[in-house]
This record gives sequence, C-alpha cells and structure tokens, in this order.
Amino acid sequence: MAVRVMVHASVLEGHERDFEAAFAEVTGEVAGTPGHRRDELLRGAQPGSYILLSEWDSKEDFLMWEDDPIHKKTTTPMRPHWGGPVRREIWDVAVSRYEAMGGVR
Repeated sequence: MAVRVMVHASVLEGHERDFEAAFAEVTGEVAGTPGHRRDELLRGAQPGSYILLSEWDSKEDFLMWEDDPIHKKTTTPMRPHWGGPVRREIWDVAVSRYEAMGGVR
C-alpha cells in the first residue's frame, strides 16, 4: 500500500505566487523518480500556510529520494520562500476508496 508524505510549511508574506511556481517547477523534476506517484500543493486559509502532499509506492522509495543529494538540488527553487520551520510526516495509506472499489472512480 502506498504512503503519503505531508510537508507543512509557511511561506514568506508576498512570496505565495513565487512559491507556487517553484513548487510546479520542482514537481516537474520529481516526476519519473522511482516510486513517486503524484504531488499536490494545498493552500491553507491562513496566509502563507501550505501542505505539500506527495504519494509514493513505499516509505523506502521516498526516503531513498530524500536521502539522495539530488533531493536538495531539485527542491532548491522553493527554499528562498520558506518562512519558518518545515515539518514532514509520512503516513501509510490504510484504506483507499479508489483501490477498495477495484479502481472505479
């Protein structure tokens, strides 16, 4: 079963558009990484509040990418926009409606 990685981040005031553009650039680079399935950027109601959500085949696939030096290089475009500490969580998908329904949406 897949894992979801949630990165909680705050972005500097006035940097929201640049951050969102940088995220789009980064996700284009990450696409095709072994084990990577998809990315989403969630914008919170509080200004500058975001969750970067990615889906991976396994925790090991994600950690292998995160530990690779390419990770830091690939995510560099987002770094100038961070407005504070970044918190990462890895969640196992316990049940997925899509998978439980045999792939029917």
